Amino acid sequence: HRDRTVAGCASLRAVVLRQASARTLCAWMGCGGGKAAAVGVHDPSMKPKKDALPALLSKSSSGSFQSALPPPAEGRRDFARIFFADERKIFVVAPGMPSMRPIQPTTGPSSAHIGDMSEQVVERAISLFSESLGTQLTQALGASKLDAQELGTLIDRAIASMTVNIGIDFALHMKLLPMFLQPAFLIVLLGHPMQARGATYGFVAEAPHQICGDRPESKRTPFCVRLLSPNLLAEDIGSHWEVQYNAMEVHTSTITQAVEMDMPKIRAAIQDARWDPLLQ
Repeated sequence: HRDRTVAGCASLRAVVLRQASARTLCAWMGCGGGKAAAVGVHDPSMKPKKDALPALLSKSSSGSFQSALPPPAEGRRDFARIFFADERKIFVVAPGMPSMRPIQPTTGPSSAHIGDMSEQVVERAISLFSESLGTQLTQALGASKLDAQELGTLIDRAIASMTVNIGIDFALHMKLLPMFLQPAFLIVLLGHPMQARGATYGFVAEAPHQICGDRPESKRTPFCVRLLSPNLLAEDIGSHWEVQYNAMEVHTSTITQAVEMDMPKIRAAIQDARWDPLLQ
């Protein structure tokens, strides 16, 4: 009986991750998979009650957990959906930048076609992303800019890290609803020699009544989490993807506002050339 229970839990986790990563644009804009899709949202006409951080997050609002990246082809499609979304979802901040800058395509497929990710569309997303990121980093870093090999490594690993799987992994790890609302991605560079990490932000919830918003792209909760990747410029990250997390209570309607609220810590990390402000 115990073996069947363990196997069932593992199977459920795999199904949730497959459902989440296979969703179309709606998933990236705030819809959850599995259980989350069935629970509905809090009625906005009702007066919301103040919630403390979910139980496990309250006990440990920062820490780390082991996650895993999706297969390369799946990860590339996930990235293309994010990159071509109507809302800005990907940002970069580095020494020499007064604020975070969006990495946004100038041209690309409309959201009506975003669910059908052909290889040509995926390659177009990667090309535009690479060009935009390279240009912005060259302007900001000047003589300290990354060489071609370092930039290529950063691009490949940043693309791989932009996946809903990590957010769903975190939710399951902390016994939350299997959803990660309004995900946004910030590439942070600092130090000498240069280091880079991907910060994934999203709203999380422990119970359905904590979710507000009448449209998929506006769904939110009072709880935001920052998931920090390993150093994307390390010589060998290996197969283990250890994620550092920090959870916080917020009172914002968009995840971009939550990222802006986190910028003082990010600027402190860049100024000190140390990740410590983001790991506490």
